[in-house]
Amino acid sequence: MKTKSGVKRICPVIIAAVIFFSLITGTSYACTTLIAGKNTTVDGSILFAKTEDDGADYADYLWFVPRKEHNEDAMIKLSGGKMIPQVKETYAYHWDQVPGSEYSSAVINEWGLAIGSDACPSREDSIEEVERRGDLLNGGIGWRLRFILAERCKTARAAVELAAKLLDRYGYRGSGRTLDIVGPKDAWILQMVRGKQYAARRVKDDEVVPIANTYTIRKVDTDDKDNFVCSDNLIKYARKRGWYNPKRDGEFDFAKAYANQESYADIRNTRRCWIMAKMVDKNFPLSWKEADQGKMPESIKPDRKLSLKDLMNIMRTHYEGTVLDDSDGYTKSPHKNQSRPVCTHITRRTTVVQQREWLPVEIGTIVWRALYEPCSSGFVPWYLCARDIPRAFRNAPENYYDTKKGFYEYHFNMPEEIGRVDMNSASYVFGLMAGLVDSDYKNVIDYVQNKWATFENYQFRMQNHIEETALKLYESDKEAAREYLADYTRARALKSLKIAKSIINTLEYRLWNAEQGSRLKLNK
Repeated sequence: MKTKSGVKRICPVIIAAVIFFSLITGTSYACTTLIAGKNTTVDGSILFAKTEDDGADYADYLWFVPRKEHNEDAMIKLSGGKMIPQVKETYAYHWDQVPGSEYSSAVINEWGLAIGSDACPSREDSIEEVERRGDLLNGGIGWRLRFILAERCKTARAAVELAAKLLDRYGYRGSGRTLDIVGPKDAWILQMVRGKQYAARRVKDDEVVPIANTYTIRKVDTDDKDNFVCSDNLIKYARKRGWYNPKRDGEFDFAKAYANQESYADIRNTRRCWIMAKMVDKNFPLSWKEADQGKMPESIKPDRKLSLKDLMNIMRTHYEGTVLDDSDGYTKSPHKNQSRPVCTHITRRTTVVQQREWLPVEIGTIVWRALYEPCSSGFVPWYLCARDIPRAFRNAPENYYDTKKGFYEYHFNMPEEIGRVDMNSASYVFGLMAGLVDSDYKNVIDYVQNKWATFENYQFRMQNHIEETALKLYESDKEAAREYLADYTRARALKSLKIAKSIINTLEYRLWNAEQGSRLKLNK
């Protein structure tokens, strides 16, 4: 069939097949994180970059959840099925939702507190065994933890301290996980083990921390209360389980003691950390073979001041320029690299949170957000005042604002139609675009990246002008400043959707006319 413009359109079934076969190989549910301290960046901001990798059958929606007043007897349902008390008032937050996924939600509250996570399997026993020992109360806390922190805390430090209290009481339900907790003033990583063992470490201002699905905290200084928050018997428990022996192991190493040993040295994890380190410091001394042996340090000192663009490029890498790139010049999709790249075919969302404490939070905190594989997508600056999310970016079979389901039931019981063809949903549109790009990556990626580079470079050029205007407005009329930034965010989000649809039209036309395999010109 043809569109009004005369361009032939391919049947959605054919398109769905293209996406399916481009995504089906080598699925591994895992995420990648990089946090840069304020002294490592060009403008003194804290930068928090993260991919959300989930698989072909997941969607991604962005919601704004307003402040709420709760009754004195209000309760929170945990993923283990039990209930714990709610507080009287909860803060507002943006919720990047992956329906049905227990740990993929990202949240950032009205104070700029951003929270994401990385699966980091531990060597602890099963839920049943840990619960039998009494280290999981009410089934333990898991999925709901990040929301509780966003609802109740203004700073990263406060969130870590509250998390420690909750873990001490209820225990952690999952095998193991890192919570990335980043605010305008400081950043922390909280690494939890099933039960009641955990270690939290502040990201120092002069370091960059990469995380790729295994624990990264090594030395733990329990006397340094400014930089560490740990469970009381962290080392004692590891010795009791035989995971740490001072005579055999020397100084206590949290990651080595508590990590699942296969995950600790899994090349899908170690090599992602290695390539991030290499892109942060070109003189990084370890080889990828040494990284494979579990020798990665917990942080890196960069060889230059890092920019937003640097972190975006790191999130877009597939080992280009190294011997680990096995795509043969993109002859095959680089997302299916055997070493598991940072940017992969199961990436559903990538964010780079820019935190600048010297500015009002409505201006100083930005979530640069790209849907699906970031190498073929564009980053949109979402300011915190953008509370009226454009419909396409929150379009779901069941609307969060109208649902009669409770918070827990809504997330874990979305309608089956969630996977339907829906060109009114940004999640579907960007997923379709990513699948079409991946089906002929070598010949179309330069064209696609050129489109997004033009889009992003405009935003980089405009950022200072936009924020100077917002600051002037803020001095006399805060609400006008917020609406100004919200309008800018909405305009850029809708512009990104328009570009994605134009790329789809171009790539569909190539499929229809059997032009795959020939290079797509940049000015097409």
